[in-house]
Amino acid sequence: MSRQTRINGMAAKPAQLPFAICEMCWMDDHARWEPESISEAGSILMKLVGVDSPKILKPGCVEVCCMCGTITIAGIYEMRSPETVYFIGDEFSRDFEFNINDITED
Repeated sequence: MSRQTRINGMAAKPAQLPFAICEMCWMDDHARWEPESISEAGSILMKLVGVDSPKILKPGCVEVCCMCGTITIAGIYEMRSPETVYFIGDEFSRDFEFNINDITED
């Protein structure tokens, strides 16, 4: 094992960091559904029975969702491994930064 994978004689776990996640992606991963009835077409209709509460919540923070890339102000952050997120790094955040030098007076 390399030095990076061993710390004090123990194997290191992958590092997890808090990443912003939008409401829709949070619901996809943390909603609990159960069957309610069957429609006339024969489809099973589901009802929402619960949603997990996020552990890290900072309402009003404008961020980019790490999973779908949409802008979110929900302030939901989830501990994730950087290898499991899709939108990360400066290449996406640059599009949403406000640069005071871009303002021109007419």
